[in-house]
Amino acid sequence: MKDGTDLHGCRVIEYYTRRLQQYGPEPRAVDWGSPQSQVLRFSVLCEIGSLAGASILDVGCGLGDLYGYLRTAGINVDYTGYDITPALLEAARRRFPEGRFLERNIADLPEADLEPGWDYVIASGIFYLRQQDPDAYLREMVGRLSRLARRGVAFNTLSARASERSAGEYYADPTMVVGACLDLTPRVVLRHDYMPHDFTVYLYPATA
Repeated sequence: MKDGTDLHGCRVIEYYTRRLQQYGPEPRAVDWGSPQSQVLRFSVLCEIGSLAGASILDVGCGLGDLYGYLRTAGINVDYTGYDITPALLEAARRRFPEGRFLERNIADLPEADLEPGWDYVIASGIFYLRQQDPDAYLREMVGRLSRLARRGVAFNTLSARASERSAGEYYADPTMVVGACLDLTPRVVLRHDYMPHDFTVYLYPATA
């Protein structure tokens, strides 16, 4: 899921549509380095809590790979996937016809719609292509994600502490990100232990 109403969002839709045409419905179409790295990130995101029987919103669901991961792991959830790229959503629906995949842009949701509708909100890889005011965008989006979740939010991003970087990708400062999350809730967990170039954050409501 990217900001689908501005120039950035249009470029993201075009980018992923081209990759899907080039690679077909596989991890490279959504820019994962390998199936193994994709699964590792999913496993860390899903360690936010006990997901069995929970309702899950997957923001930036792409091809529905997180849904496939949960099914393979035997974790039964009430799953909803949001994305802004129609071609990816069509492919996700073909792969998982029993899934719920919707064209939605969290950045454009009216304030009245930002209410807790899911137990957990998960977002994997939604920030790395952002170039215009990426820190501000991340802060805004994490705030919006947190307002949709009853029990917790898990998201990941590339890390500014990475020893190597790829041009044109956003690498977030983990200290800044944790500080932004602490402005929302005192219950924050940073996972910077599973890969050398990215990190995951869990947020839990203060009253949970």
